[in-house]
Amino acid sequence: MTCRIKDIRAIPVNIPYRSTPVMTCGEIAASTRTIIVVETTTGDIGYGEASYAFPADIIGKEFAPALIGLDALDHALLRRHCLPRHLDLGTPSLKMRLAVWGGLEIALWDLLAKRSGLPLYRLLGGAYRPRAPFVAYSYAEPDPDKAVPAMVDRARRAIEESGAPIFEVKIGVHPVELEIEMVEALHRALAGRARIAVDANMGLSFAAARKFAVATAPFLENLEEPVASLADMERLSGEYAIDVSTHCSDLEVILKYPGIGGIVPTLDACGGISAVRKLAEVCGAHGRRLWLRSHAESGIGWAAMVHLGISVPGLNRPGQSLIDSIEDDLILGDRWHVRSGGVVPPEKPGLGIEPDWDAIGRYHDAFLADGEIQAFTPSPDNFQ
Repeated sequence: MTCRIKDIRAIPVNIPYRSTPVMTCGEIAASTRTIIVVETTTGDIGYGEASYAFPADIIGKEFAPALIGLDALDHALLRRHCLPRHLDLGTPSLKMRLAVWGGLEIALWDLLAKRSGLPLYRLLGGAYRPRAPFVAYSYAEPDPDKAVPAMVDRARRAIEESGAPIFEVKIGVHPVELEIEMVEALHRALAGRARIAVDANMGLSFAAARKFAVATAPFLENLEEPVASLADMERLSGEYAIDVSTHCSDLEVILKYPGIGGIVPTLDACGGISAVRKLAEVCGAHGRRLWLRSHAESGIGWAAMVHLGISVPGLNRPGQSLIDSIEDDLILGDRWHVRSGGVVPPEKPGLGIEPDWDAIGRYHDAFLADGEIQAFTPSPDNFQ
C-alpha cells in the first residue's frame, strides 16, 4: 500500500523561556515555533518544526493543498511541488518558503524512518560518533554588577551537569572591558574542563571587536558573528588568529571569505535535513567547520538536531543547545538533556518522540493571545 499524504497541519506556539534571555537585540519573552504534523493514508504520522509563525500560513494555503494525495516517502517529488527549481536570489519570499520546507522535511524524514522501522540517525547512515555533541550555552547576565560572578557560577554548573567541552555565552550586551573581564574569569574557572566560545549576534563595532579579540583570542574556541560584515569578520580572524563563525550558509557567498572558518546554519532556514547533509560535505571539502545553530526549538526540532549530530561526519564541532532554556519541550517523557557532552537518541523509529498535545494546545493559546514573538526586534534608539 502506497503511503500517501492525507493531511498536513501547522500549529504556531509561543513557548516561554524559563528566564528572560538577554542578548544584543534586547530581551525575548518567548520562542515562537510552528509544529508540523503530516498524516498519511497508512496511519503513519510524521512531526516537524519550523521557526516563527509564518510557516503555518504558507503550509495551510500553499504546501498542504499541493501535497495531499502524493507519495509521502518521495521527498524529491514533494519538494518540486513546494519550491521552484531555482530559488531566485532577488525573491525574499522564496527564502521563507525554503525555511518552511526545511521544517516540513523534518516530518517527512520522521515518516520515512518510521516506515523503515529505524531511528532516524540509522537511516542517515548510523552513529558516526557515540553521541551528538553540544556545547553548554548561556544568554547574557543583564546586571553588569553581577555579569562576571554570575556567569562564572552559571558556567561551572552548566559544565558540571552537561559534561560539554565548550561553554558558549552571548556578548555585546555590556561594555567591552567588562566582557573581556568575564571571558578572562571564565578561562580561569574552566581551565582544563571546558573551552570558551562567545556569540555577539553582530553586536560589536569593528573597533570594539578588535579590542575584545586582542585580549581574549588566547582563551577562545570560537568568536561567532562579532560584527555585521563578513569582510570584517575575516579581518578579525586574520589579525588575531582567532576562529570566527557566521550563520551565513550561502556557499556562493561564504566561500569568498576563507578566513571565516565556521558555518552555523539553522536547520530549517538552510533547507532541512537534506540541505544540512549536503552542506556538511561541501564544508568538509573546503576545510570549514560546521555545526547547527539553536533557535530555541521544541523537543521536535531538537530531536532532529540530535539525530543529525550523531550521524553526520561533517558536523565536526559541538552544536548549540537551548533545550534547557524553554519552559516546556512539548514532548512526552524526559527532556533530552545534554549529558557527558552530548545526547544519544532512543532506539525508536523516526525521531523517537511523542508530542505532548496538552502542552501544544496551551502554548498555541498563548500564541493566539500574544501573536508572534520576534527574536530580533527593531532598535530605533541605536544610533551606532
